[in-house]
Amino acid sequence: HERDSYPLSTYPMFSFDRGRVAAIDTAVGYDPAGARERLDPTIIAGGHEVIHAAVTVNESVRRGDTAVLCEEIAQRARRRATLVRIEVVTETHDVISFFGDDTPVSVVVHASCPVPR
Repeated sequence: HERDSYPLSTYPMFSFDRGRVAAIDTAVGYDPAGARERLDPTIIAGGHEVIHAAVTVNESVRRGDTAVLCEEIAQRARRRATLVRIEVVTETHDVISFFGDDTPVSVVVHASCPVPR
């Protein structure tokens, strides 16, 4: 039904087709060999909340101040000895293929900065 009501719900916010391709703003780290490493919320935003980390990156991309965010993330990334560079990016993923291979279809780099030592 096109109608959502209590006590029965079709959960329209979760049930509509979002398409197979999704763009995701995030930050990633790189090791000396150039291998990409996923960063956890404590490095991206300084806390444990995944949504907070996602919103932090989304808002930075929207405002255009990703260089500042990159530097903040790089400071926190010093905890990981393997990381030498941080990038704030928008990755486009095939959401079905992601679970077998998380390599992005495309990447837009908004900011890149070294991890200080």
